[in-house]
Amino acid sequence: MVKYYCGDKMKLINDIGNFLKTLNFADLVFFFAVLVLMILVVTLIYFIRTNKEDGSMDLDETTEMKIAREISKDIDDVDSPNIAFTDYEKDQENKAIISYEELLKKTNDYELNYEKEEQFDDLKVKKVNLDNVGTIKEVRERPKIEVRVISYAEEEAFLKALKTLQKNLG
Repeated sequence: MVKYYCGDKMKLINDIGNFLKTLNFADLVFFFAVLVLMILVVTLIYFIRTNKEDGSMDLDETTEMKIAREISKDIDDVDSPNIAFTDYEKDQENKAIISYEELLKKTNDYELNYEKEEQFDDLKVKKVNLDNVGTIKEVRERPKIEVRVISYAEEEAFLKALKTLQKNLG
């Protein structure tokens, strides 16, 4: 019985050898590529099943994850910013014009005409009517600014006084 078993084993090896001899180079490459792919898929399925059986997928929080969590927390908490602004910076932030639309609102003289307005998640897209871009609102009279001009003689006297002051100081 042992000889019969070894004979079947030898016949199987000879059959595999004859099969591989009948294949050309491209067929061999394709055959082994498919074989390797099958082994990889089986290995992947094995790893997925063993990880599911563990059930514990506790990952340590990385530095990047901590930074992302802090940023999202800061974005949600707008009322208490982490940066202390000076009065000048606060003033500049309040006066800043972000878009063309804000610029037109600040002047209060023009407004844009839109054809349609679309909302994509948190982004609002407005299509401007290029045939009729803007309309002029009622134009208010601007306050007139008076400029006081001094005469040439007064300017010369002022310049002379400055020169004398500079001599006295220096």
